[in-house]
Amino acid sequence: MKRRHFLGGSAMVGAGLMAGGLPRLANAQSKEITVTAFGGVWEEAVRTCFVAPFEAKTKAKANVSLGGPPQWLAQVEANQAKPPVDVLIMTPDLALSAAKADLVDTFTVDKLPNLAKIPQELTDSVMGKGTLFDYGVGGITFHKERVSNPPKSFAEFVDRVASGELVASVPSISYAVTPIMLIWAMAKALGGGVENVDPFFKAMEKMKDNLVYWGGPNDFFNHLSSGEADVGIYFDGRTWNHYDSGATWIDFINPEEGGSLNGVAVQKPKNADPLAWDYINEILDAQNQTKFADIMNYGVTNTDVVYSEKLKPRITPWQKTAFPPYEQIAEVRNEWVDRWNREIGR
Repeated sequence: MKRRHFLGGSAMVGAGLMAGGLPRLANAQSKEITVTAFGGVWEEAVRTCFVAPFEAKTKAKANVSLGGPPQWLAQVEANQAKPPVDVLIMTPDLALSAAKADLVDTFTVDKLPNLAKIPQELTDSVMGKGTLFDYGVGGITFHKERVSNPPKSFAEFVDRVASGELVASVPSISYAVTPIMLIWAMAKALGGGVENVDPFFKAMEKMKDNLVYWGGPNDFFNHLSSGEADVGIYFDGRTWNHYDSGATWIDFINPEEGGSLNGVAVQKPKNADPLAWDYINEILDAQNQTKFADIMNYGVTNTDVVYSEKLKPRITPWQKTAFPPYEQIAEVRNEWVDRWNREIGR
């Protein structure tokens, strides 16, 4: 959980609509919403790409609450009549939880004109109660000065790590996305799937003597830079962020079977300020998403986005990824974690 910076700005729309004769301060207070962002470069990107155009167009203020999806969802669930945040940034599994609990509104083009430019599959993936606007791909990152011929597929990755030719760094079970980017993705690539993850656990058994585990993204970078590992399972965007920071020895491959798509969803809690629709429409805007992609090094979802020359070769089209069955994974996630703890233990 990242730094909590919850701003309890009251979005008193009803009062605002009646505020024609009220003091100016009361009117200004009525035109505030609270949106959400992860910390670090995410916050910078959100403020630059979404908050700024929203405030310029609406003359309203968007306060940014930093934190993480479990925290925001708990806050909304605890105060459904007057949610403390007006826009949610969510992982797909928690977005589905919010949708199933009827905590969030349905997205429609009449409320969000830019939704028409988002592929329907990405909106359907969260039951139409939100949509994906940003995504990363979990694939194979490697040290190209030590690995001149990197594995091109998950199957080749497993064989070469199992043989001892390569040492690999993979996410530990403490990392929230591991069930999707590693367990499901590798199981599927090796002939299994959400109903059968035996191929994944068999592969881990074969590779166990040549694996190290990362608990956070910086651990992975340290493994590669120090020589502790040669390759690993990691995200494309973070790989390119390291590259742009001077680690020009790092490179990324989308495995032939398709790396897992790890999307970021946006949702509007029920009873949130209606101005949230204007803000979300800015999130889905092609020009704003183009800027966001340039800062984050991740793919975005508006079909009108044209990536810069630097980003074009880096971005994997979402159609070439493996699209996780988020809902089914959520149902068996705890079983997978229990099995990991029994058979792998770290």
